Amino acid sequence: MEKSRPIFKFLRILLGIFLIAYALNKFLHIVPSSYGAMQPLAQDFIDSVAIYLPALYIFEIIIGLFLIFNKWKTFIYIVLFPLSVAFLMFSFINNDLSEMWPAILVAAINIILLLSRKEKYKVLFD
Repeated sequence: MEKSRPIFKFLRILLGIFLIAYALNKFLHIVPSSYGAMQPLAQDFIDSVAIYLPALYIFEIIIGLFLIFNKWKTFIYIVLFPLSVAFLMFSFINNDLSEMWPAILVAAINIILLLSRKEKYKVLFD
């Protein structure tokens, strides 16, 4: 069994807690949040996928729990990557710098964690 460096363990747990808190906030509205003033294309996108957002938030909670409990982390980092890229792209398209920090945080931590396990992913790219 490989030993993980403490910084990667901290980042993994931090990412898991962040994903759970973010998703639960969308259901419980603990911290007021909105998507801000959006460009028309971004608003159209949100309107078209609004029916799927609860499923996405449940998926984020499940991913967060897997990260916190250290289960399937190599797989979870790959599963989370397209989500974090989509989150980042939506934030850039929306053009609201004050609302962009969660997307940047999730993407940065996800990339760091992916790179920490790059030896495990070599078989995927042979």
